[in-house]
Amino acid sequence: MEHDLTLSEVLVDPLIAQLRQADAVGYAAFAQLLQSASRVYARQMLGNLQTERADAFYRRVDAVSGANKHN
Repeated sequence: MEHDLTLSEVLVDPLIAQLRQADAVGYAAFAQLLQSASRVYARQMLGNLQTERADAFYRRVDAVSGANKHN
C-alpha cells in the first residue's frame, strides 16, 4: 500500500468491515471511534507543532541575543 487509508476508505473497506462485524462493532460506533481518534491525534500533532515552533523561536532569540552581545 502506497498511502494510509482515509477515514472514508476505512469505513467502506470490506476486510475491515469483516473484522468489525466479527468483533460485533457497529458501523456507527466504529465511525465515531475513528473520528474521535482522529481529533485526538490532530490535537497532539498541533501541540507538538506549537512546541517545536516555540523552541525554534527561542533558539533564534538566543542566537540573535548572543550575536548582539559580541557587537
